[in-house]
This record gives sequence, structure tokens and C-alpha cells, in this order.
Amino acid sequence: MFSTNWPHRAACIVTLMLIASAALAQESHLTLDDIDRLARQRLVDSMRKTDGAANASSGSVGLTSPLGGAPAAVAAPVTPKVETKPAPAPKRVIPATFVGAYSDASGAYVLYDYQGATYTARQGTRLINGWTVASVDGFVVSLVEGKRKWTETIAAPVDSPVVVADSPGIRAINDLSSPLPPGGIASTTPTYVPFGK
Repeated sequence: MFSTNWPHRAACIVTLMLIASAALAQESHLTLDDIDRLARQRLVDSMRKTDGAANASSGSVGLTSPLGGAPAAVAAPVTPKVETKPAPAPKRVIPATFVGAYSDASGAYVLYDYQGATYTARQGTRLINGWTVASVDGFVVSLVEGKRKWTETIAAPVDSPVVVADSPGIRAINDLSSPLPPGGIASTTPTYVPFGK
């Protein structure tokens, strides 16, 4: 019942316990190579996946997995589907031409021609074609559309007829070398200007 070999058996048991604890310690810590192998295996498994269902081999132990470890649950990384929207086609804007400007006590205004009709717009308002009048400075109108900023010059519309009055007085002003129109200044008109005005 009692044996004298107990020191040998105790030494064997202690040695087996040290070896088992070392093996357990190695399995619980992953090295960089182990992590690399697992990552590659997950990548291969996710590439083999069809129609959202995992392949039968995704839950099995990979060829490069450690022998002593339990099979790790491999979850394929879920990548959100990015819906690419086609770039919106640039808006086709029919340009407006500016034909005049005026200002009063309420602010500055521009007159613009858009598709054959003349409209008025106050500084800071949006035109019919989507442009916004930023400022009016003399014959220059500053415009904004989104992030784009530019200037337009006020000019007479191309298709508007030029009205030329044809009278002897107008002809005389146009041709300064010609004599004055007949009749001159009528004597019945008062010639003095009252002082103080």
C-alpha cells in the first residue's frame, strides 16, 4: 500500500502539471503570427460567402489554426453597402440679361430681361432663373449661385429697337457744324431767371 516510489511519482505529477500549465498559457496568448493567420482566414471566409449566408467552412477550424485550441467563432466582418448616387447633371440655367438699374429709399433694384420679358429684382433677392443679386454698383451687377460668384454688366437688350427721333433739332445736335434750326429762340419766352432759386 505504501510505496517508496512516491518521490518519483510526485516529481512526475509536478512535471506534468508544469507542462500542462505551460501549454494552457501558450494557448491563451496570441502572437502576431496567430492574429495574422486568423485575419487572413476571416478574409478568405468572407470572400467565399455567397448571398449573405456563410459558407460551411466558416465555422470550422482553419488549416493554420493551432491544434490545441478550440475552434474560434469566426464572424465575417459586415461591410455596409455604400450606395453610389450618380452625380446630378448640371442644371441648365437660361441666362438673364440686365437692362437697367435704379435705387430708391428701400434699396437698389435691377431690371433684367428673361425669355423676352422684363422683370425687376431688389438687391439680395433671387431671380426667376435661380441667380441671386448680391450687389448693384453702377453698371455692374454682382451675382451668386450656390458657391459660384460672378459679375454681369448692364447693357441694352440686343433685340430692342433703337429709337432715333428725326427732327431738325436732333439733326442739328448730331451735326454741330450745321446752322441752327430756323426760328431760333422765340421772343415770347421769358429770358430772366429769378434769383434765389
